[in-house]
Amino acid sequence: EVPLKIRVNPLLSAFLGRLKEPSQLSNTDATAPNTKGGELEPSFSVLDLGTTGLTRNLEQIVEAVDNYRTEEGNLSYLTRQIAREKAKADSYIAKRKEENATRVAQGLAPLPEEDVSRLFKIPAEPSRLESMLLLGQINAYGKSLAGTASTGLVKMYGSQAGQTA
Repeated sequence: EVPLKIRVNPLLSAFLGRLKEPSQLSNTDATAPNTKGGELEPSFSVLDLGTTGLTRNLEQIVEAVDNYRTEEGNLSYLTRQIAREKAKADSYIAKRKEENATRVAQGLAPLPEEDVSRLFKIPAEPSRLESMLLLGQINAYGKSLAGTASTGLVKMYGSQAGQTA
């Protein structure tokens, strides 16, 4: 006799530990294949590299980023609109001051100061709450994706190690 030492890859031993024993078959089902006693039926569901969770997370991130870009576009439009209105008001005030200086130089009475807020409708600053909520959503989806991707990566390395062993 020759002494024999068997070394098993830890991934393979984990897989062998997950194998299930065949169910007890009745005597009438003697024609079923693999009915030898002591033989194990493998369960390959553990090695399923299913990436449905990964693709779902990626789709959610893409959708959230699209929503964020849309919201940021809306905010930048409103910000430009506010800047235009403020520029118009500032231009009007500067022109009015110049006109008053000219009138005073000519010895005429200056024009009365008008309330600029009545002449120009300067919108209020837009709320950035929606953007912040979308960024939080993207962050949550990113963390979920990291967990899903790490699980998938471990399974892929495990399947690669099983193929090379």
